Amino acid sequence: MDKIHSEWLLHSSQYLGEISALCFLHLPSHFHSLPYLLAGSGSQVLLYDLESAKLKKSFQVFEGIRLHGIICNEPGPGSGSVSTTAAFKVGLYGEKKVKLFDLTFDLSRKSQNQPEVHVNLSFVQSLPRFSHWVFDVSFLKDCEGSHCLAIGCSDNSIRVWDISNSTVILQVQSPEKCLLYSMRLWGDNLEALRIASGTIYNEIIVWKVDSQYGAPLFTGEEDHTNMCSSASECVKVHHLQYKAVNMFRLIGHEGSIFRIEWSSSGSKLVSVSDDRSARIWAVDAEQKASDSIEVVSSVLYGHNARVWDCCLTDSIIITAGEDCTCRVWGTDGKQLKMIKEHVGRGIWRCLYDPISSLLVTAGFDSAIKVHELCASLSKSLQAHPEAKGFNDRIEVFNVKIPNLSESTVFMDSKSEYVRCLCFTRKDSLYVATNHGYLYHAKLSNTSSVKWTKLVQVSEGVPVICMDLLSNNVSEDPCGIDDWVALGDGKGNMTVVGVVGDGSPELGFTFTWSAGIERQLLGTYWCRSLGYRFVFTADPRGILKLWQLHDPSLSVHREPWRTNNVSLVAEFSSCFGVRIMCLDASFENEVLVCGDLRGNLILFPLSSDLLLGTSAASGGKISPQNYFKGAHGISTVSSISVARLSSNKIEIRSTGGDGCICYLDYGSDEEKMEFIGMKQVKELSLIQSVSSDKNSDDDLASCNYAAGFASADFIIWNLITEAKVTQISCGGWRRPHSYLLGDIPEIKNCFAYVKDEVIYIHRHWIPKTEKKMFPQNLHMQFHGREIHTLSFVSENLQVGANGKKSPYDKSSWIATGCEDGTVRLTRYSPGVENWSASKLLGEHVGGSAVKSICCASEIHVIYSVVNNIHEKINRQKADSEGKENPFLLISVGAKRVLTSWLLRNRKMDKVNETPDEQNHDRVGNDYEPSVSESSSLSFQWLSTDMPTKNSSIHGKTKEIEKMVGITRNFASMNGDAKTESNFVESRETDSKSRLEVTYEDDWRYLAVTAFLVKFSGSRLTVCFVVVACSDATLALRALILPHRLWFDVALLVPMSSPVLALQHVIVPVHLPSKEDVQIGSAYFVISGATDGSIALWDLTESVEAFMRQLSTLHLEKLIDCQKRPQTGRGSQGGRWWRTLSSARPKKKPGSNSSTLNDVEGADCNFPDHTTCGLSTKSNDKESTTVQSIDNASGPGSNTVDFGSEICEIQPIHVLKNAHKSGVNCLHVSEIRNFQNTDYGKQFSVVSGGDDQAIHCFGFDLSIPSSDPYSKIITPAVIKPITESENVKKSIYFGPKQNQYYRIRPFNHYRVSSAHSSAIKGIWTDGIWVFSTGLDQRVRCWILEEHGKLTEHAHLVISVPEPEALDARACSRNQYQIAVAGRGMQMVEFSATDNVDGGQ
Repeated sequence: MDKIHSEWLLHSSQYLGEISALCFLHLPSHFHSLPYLLAGSGSQVLLYDLESAKLKKSFQVFEGIRLHGIICNEPGPGSGSVSTTAAFKVGLYGEKKVKLFDLTFDLSRKSQNQPEVHVNLSFVQSLPRFSHWVFDVSFLKDCEGSHCLAIGCSDNSIRVWDISNSTVILQVQSPEKCLLYSMRLWGDNLEALRIASGTIYNEIIVWKVDSQYGAPLFTGEEDHTNMCSSASECVKVHHLQYKAVNMFRLIGHEGSIFRIEWSSSGSKLVSVSDDRSARIWAVDAEQKASDSIEVVSSVLYGHNARVWDCCLTDSIIITAGEDCTCRVWGTDGKQLKMIKEHVGRGIWRCLYDPISSLLVTAGFDSAIKVHELCASLSKSLQAHPEAKGFNDRIEVFNVKIPNLSESTVFMDSKSEYVRCLCFTRKDSLYVATNHGYLYHAKLSNTSSVKWTKLVQVSEGVPVICMDLLSNNVSEDPCGIDDWVALGDGKGNMTVVGVVGDGSPELGFTFTWSAGIERQLLGTYWCRSLGYRFVFTADPRGILKLWQLHDPSLSVHREPWRTNNVSLVAEFSSCFGVRIMCLDASFENEVLVCGDLRGNLILFPLSSDLLLGTSAASGGKISPQNYFKGAHGISTVSSISVARLSSNKIEIRSTGGDGCICYLDYGSDEEKMEFIGMKQVKELSLIQSVSSDKNSDDDLASCNYAAGFASADFIIWNLITEAKVTQISCGGWRRPHSYLLGDIPEIKNCFAYVKDEVIYIHRHWIPKTEKKMFPQNLHMQFHGREIHTLSFVSENLQVGANGKKSPYDKSSWIATGCEDGTVRLTRYSPGVENWSASKLLGEHVGGSAVKSICCASEIHVIYSVVNNIHEKINRQKADSEGKENPFLLISVGAKRVLTSWLLRNRKMDKVNETPDEQNHDRVGNDYEPSVSESSSLSFQWLSTDMPTKNSSIHGKTKEIEKMVGITRNFASMNGDAKTESNFVESRETDSKSRLEVTYEDDWRYLAVTAFLVKFSGSRLTVCFVVVACSDATLALRALILPHRLWFDVALLVPMSSPVLALQHVIVPVHLPSKEDVQIGSAYFVISGATDGSIALWDLTESVEAFMRQLSTLHLEKLIDCQKRPQTGRGSQGGRWWRTLSSARPKKKPGSNSSTLNDVEGADCNFPDHTTCGLSTKSNDKESTTVQSIDNASGPGSNTVDFGSEICEIQPIHVLKNAHKSGVNCLHVSEIRNFQNTDYGKQFSVVSGGDDQAIHCFGFDLSIPSSDPYSKIITPAVIKPITESENVKKSIYFGPKQNQYYRIRPFNHYRVSSAHSSAIKGIWTDGIWVFSTGLDQRVRCWILEEHGKLTEHAHLVISVPEPEALDARACSRNQYQIAVAGRGMQMVEFSATDNVDGGQ
């Protein structure tokens, strides 16, 4: 390779992970009314402006050390009320290190009304590394007024550091010499210093530093300089003068003490513990020293797990724990409020500022959430103990309907009560009663209500249902402000038009009979159809559409006109269950309904029918399509329909299972397809979701969900994952109504009925009047450890015109977590690198995600044709016409395999922009907004997992057969004795494992996937290779678009579980001038726990499967209507039919074929060995095995289920590549190699627990006919070791009567590449990037003969890295993503052109 005469640049971006430290900075009021916030994340400090809720700046302060705490002193000189500068001394500590910085704020003004604050953090000094971990640091003042640092360590000692002289001037060891879990310091000078130590014995020791001889505790600088001539002598002198004296011993906790907090006066302590409790201790800071005093505490119980942090003020106590809750307590020990907005391992830090009443919580999920509490919290709650909210801007109305407010007698069965409520505006509420009355309530700003009795629909008949259409939704030429539809117990419908808002008047009313008595249960307006159409529903699933004719002719003096209404159509549900909600699309001519049992039904709704030009008016209409169990067996509460194109719509539904479901319907396919689901775990019933007004046609961009959890009404922010409001109301069965404004945090109304009283909660604040809380400062991410990640290919960012869009500046990364969640996160250069993260979904039952891979490029299999030019034309047609699907495959615990399909709807809109405009946007450093970039997402495609009652005996036989294959395989080798011992140990391990382990404990450990299709076929097959913890390796297939799973082959023998998988696909061409591709060769490379690396040839099995696939009518074999399992009761957890039970019985006398009819293949394939197939439905595994092309006899249409799946043996095994497990490997094509004897060359790199990196290459070509060449098949291949001459090991594989040759070469090993286990590795054939548990990212150059040379390394902030992936942004510029306990991006660039010479 060329020599390199330049530098390499490694730059780490912002760490996205746990927040471990918080600190407020109070600036003068002319800077900001709210304080700034310092947050420690990894090795970085993040500075947030709470006024704008934005990240101001981030600073890298440590290298590979997690920041544990932040302290700051009061603003220094020059920070007066009119000064433009504010300065702080900031102390940062983590593990055994402490550093000091100067943080300065400079105020400048762009204009008179726009001040700008410039921030600078400058390093002051770094303290020497301590021998024990630092638990707390505090600023002290000596008698001269200069600053010192008191440092508390885990060995229950303190050290005093003189900042001006940069030396330790005092070191005092507590009499209790024991290790600590926590320590907290109080006091601003050494004389007042009190130390609270939480010991490993579950007790707190409070001690102080006292003088040995009654001398002053702190001397001036001149005195202590005269006393000692060196730093070491100074420490010794002070150590002799001072001693540690115990004051209290606080006993009561039953677990480890994780956090201690002093009150501002030093008279109280709060401690939190492993025993799930917090304790308040009343201590006297002036108490004389005594070791015998034991203080009795009051206990706060409520957390369901360990408590991590606490805050203490004069009026409230705040605790945060592992149960992801932050709880606010009164001084009497009563819980006042609970906040639960974090996920994962809990809230690690909480911080409260009494001045601004702001509460900040942060945890493992990377989120920083800010809440506002009432300033006079304890006093207000004592006066109103039932109050649960702290916002004093909520108006509460307690009103009764007019007839009840005038009556003083008790209610009986004939009394009037409320049946329905409906908000139309923030000050307008409609109320319907059991006596048939419709009232209007006008809410004033003085908590008073003005009632207007509008109409009584029918005397003595109760109103059963009500719906309202406001003029702000539908334009009304009649001048009607509100349209109210009422259904009563007699089956009559009444439509009322209301005019005016301040003093509402009756515009018109008319009534007609819509059904029989007690059968009218629902009435619905459809916003898209307007006021001319209204629907009615009965309990048997019958939905009637009524048209209102010329309502302006009907006035309230003639209320009983019936000729103004006509029945348009009657829709009959195929499920016979009551319709609960609906929506329609006039352009696409469809009506979508949701019923009481979670089903979605789609009806045709022709425009001719609505316009009155159809002759079939009033007729019955049957469903065009349906989706059974979209919300399990729970009710569907709302439906929204949006138009995607002229023949496709998107459907969004919410339901009683707490889920938001998304479906697509295309008029061409005439079926509803489930594309995704979001589960809001905080809500048991979602009534509706809302989004921005600008994105009404984008149903995926929903921002808020309103619904119920138990007896509370909750508004939930879906973007920040924060609770907007919570009102205890008794549940959703009571009459209720709500209204959300454009900003639900400050604009929301909710009304409900309890007994005979209507309770109205109104929170409506002008946008500019008050800062909005709660807020999310830092993006929420995974709440647990990340096991795997994968870049979403940058090829997706290329538009249809072949030019790249502005999205090239950002990257998308898919990650899988321990809690089973899969997220898609966007990275873009800038101040805040991680700009968006969306939850794609989670594995069934929350099973951990262990591996993720992407499959985007389709590899086409061409049928055998005699004319080469015909083959060339077919290849061109396939390359021009195909639309490649992009799949994301995730696997994990419980053998769950989930596939996701890319949805990128807005990209087409971006590509429609003229080229010149795109050029201008890119040239001006255009950065896409979050809303634009968030259009990239994946839809759920399919989930596959084993049966719940799968037997262990089948696995026993399978492993015994694998052991037998291993024995036969071993007998071919020379060292029979060694191999015999290996087989015996393998057999013993298998039997012992089966005796103690159940199949439910197996988990998938690794996955790789690729896409294959026939030329001209609409079927695409995603071949998936999965490695299981039971030491099995299987080739499986997912048939698209039918979502049908097949077991294709078993890769044997496997002596140990496989931890890493990669695939290589090589196009095979004929040696001709036209360069005609005759197919591809498919290979998989595996790395196992025994340190071996194996190469497998899947070509024959893949092509045999594709040939047999062409003989089936797959569209008849499976019902594609599937949805993900949620793990919540029966919602989405139905058992779907397997293929073996899906064949219906043939009717007598019928000549129709069964579902398993086999027809001849359209493609002319050469003969191959029959490959047996095991089929699976989407969610269930079939226990039978079948061979598709084996019919039981001539003329038979049945399928033989008796054959076994085929087995594939490795073509090359590199034993002892690593001395222990192969944790990771990666393969890449070497594009610039000089040897022209071979067609393709590839480089394989691997990393293991032995801290080594192993590298080797192999090439593939079609050799010229050589009469002396010997064909080596897998049956006679011998596993080789590293010491053998691998150039002589050549494998020949058949490919359509041709032979391709594989030759391994250039083995190289770096023995101590990292100082600990290597967890991630990547290569592009030129550069190699690796990471390990040593928290280093190392960059290697791949030189000639496969030699690796390290050129750069960087310490990262991710603790315990588990995965690495990289992408080439341009030549010699890479983005490297590392994940573990969090995620971080590393950008690597070289300034010259580097060519890999192999």
